[in-house]
Amino acid sequence: MAFAQQRFIHAANVRLDVPVSVQTSEVLSDDLRLAFEDATLTSFEFVIRSCVEHRVDFLLLSGNIFVEADRSLRARLALLHGCRLLEAKQIQVFVLPGDADPPEAWKAIPELPPNVRVCYSSSPEPLELSRADQVITTVSASLWYGDRDAFGIRVIAGGGDAQQPFRIAAVSRARYEESQRMASLAASAPDSLLQASLQNASLAESAVPADERRQSRMVSLSGRPRRAAGAPAGAPADLSELQDEESVILPGVPPEGGHSGDHATADAESDTDGDWDAGFIRYIDETVREGQLSYLALTGQLERATLRRQPGVVHCPGTTQPRSHREVSTGCCSLVEVTAEGRVTITALDTSTVDWQEIEISVGSGTTLSAMLQTMTTRLMQLPVGPSDRIWSVHWTLRCSLPVLQELEEQDLVTAVALELDELTVSGQKLRLLHSIRLIPDAWQLADPKHLAQRYSDLVHQASLLQPEELQKLIETDRELTTGWRQRLGSLLPGVDCERILAQLRIDGAGWFIPDAALLLTDAAGSDEFTATAALMDHDARYPNGDPSGDQDVVSSVFEDEHEENEDADDADGRAGSLRGTA
Repeated sequence: MAFAQQRFIHAANVRLDVPVSVQTSEVLSDDLRLAFEDATLTSFEFVIRSCVEHRVDFLLLSGNIFVEADRSLRARLALLHGCRLLEAKQIQVFVLPGDADPPEAWKAIPELPPNVRVCYSSSPEPLELSRADQVITTVSASLWYGDRDAFGIRVIAGGGDAQQPFRIAAVSRARYEESQRMASLAASAPDSLLQASLQNASLAESAVPADERRQSRMVSLSGRPRRAAGAPAGAPADLSELQDEESVILPGVPPEGGHSGDHATADAESDTDGDWDAGFIRYIDETVREGQLSYLALTGQLERATLRRQPGVVHCPGTTQPRSHREVSTGCCSLVEVTAEGRVTITALDTSTVDWQEIEISVGSGTTLSAMLQTMTTRLMQLPVGPSDRIWSVHWTLRCSLPVLQELEEQDLVTAVALELDELTVSGQKLRLLHSIRLIPDAWQLADPKHLAQRYSDLVHQASLLQPEELQKLIETDRELTTGWRQRLGSLLPGVDCERILAQLRIDGAGWFIPDAALLLTDAAGSDEFTATAALMDHDARYPNGDPSGDQDVVSSVFEDEHEENEDADDADGRAGSLRGTA
């Protein structure tokens, strides 16, 4: 199938004037606060600039460009300003409204430039982009559209070698789930209810304003399902034989399993291994095949995703600017290029001003503060820098032994990093850096596996118990919690930092059970196991009834059996024999 060569930029989830949230241990300056407040506006400016630099034919905006509930004037002004800049460059803008920016919100925007065209689901007619009196692209919020046949009936356009428009529509998991629910209801609905549904659909179609539709009609695929021959009147409809009452066969639709033409797809990125449900993929295949679609804009999600199918491609560009590190690490839009042979290439274009970086370092014993800062600088210099990057929020995870952790805390690593690594220049581009540091102590391994300190370490080592899924099970199975408390605790789970909890458990456990943390140096673990065990046993001998500080008593009830076993073995000769056996 032949197409007109074209390129466009696809952007979604811009969420104009929605501030960005950054977790940092530093006090934010006024300029940083303003940068976070303006981040989504700045990212949209990069989208507009990319349209001009790449000389695209049009900009496709698929959902959540602004948040109508916020009633933001700055969002409206930024949108109008960007669209007018594109109008001056003769670049069209096609809009597929989303959940946050429904069609009613777009209709309420006064003085939209003439180059902005909004696809309304109430209008089955696709919007067209022409070049030299030839339609090269069509965009529709409706999934079923095509050309008129000789009888004026709306049908899907045929394939063949003639140049076809590059057909774009939208799809979402929410729409798929709704279709599944409707199919389930239709399968069990009586004849009277189905007839009423068809009548309501006809009334809704006649209520569409004249300026949102043309004179030709679209043949919908929502005809009345036929019942199996000989089935009783109350039997459920057979959806496998769903056919339209006006047109049984749609001209141009390839047979089951077939595809139209040689429309190949390629991608500068690999297909995502996202949560592509098998039923959802079948729904996509049916949509692409029956609508002769070339490109489906996947809406309703923030993650970037690409799925190539024959004869089209399904794509979500993600978000242009993440609001926090819990969404995605970086934001971008997509440059889509279509060749005359129908090959589709998708390339990510960086648009986010604020990015999140996750870096993990294993710190050896004897590491000084200056060496640590140098290592962190080196790791930062190795990271790729996007053209729109202005601020990096860096989340550090430093794994080390307890003595090294205590040494870094005494030298105030957090303050040193904030002062020494506040800015970074990479390839001539200056970045403002904000830091969040987690110090995670390593698990210890003592010679005596039965000692209370080692048994505590083995128990804490099971970090899987701290995962949100396990915590959710704990909340749901606790009979003492009321429904309200279950909901409150469940709402906190997305913000649970399992690594920080694990770190605090190890730090507290070392304070309770190990008198000298220096004995836990990772590099000296093999040679100092005997000394560490002896020191612990000496500690128990001196405090057979528990540490007078009272810290050990805090966990005595949890490890009651283990502690009793250690108290039974408090005899000095028995411990010496145990040490000789270990040695």
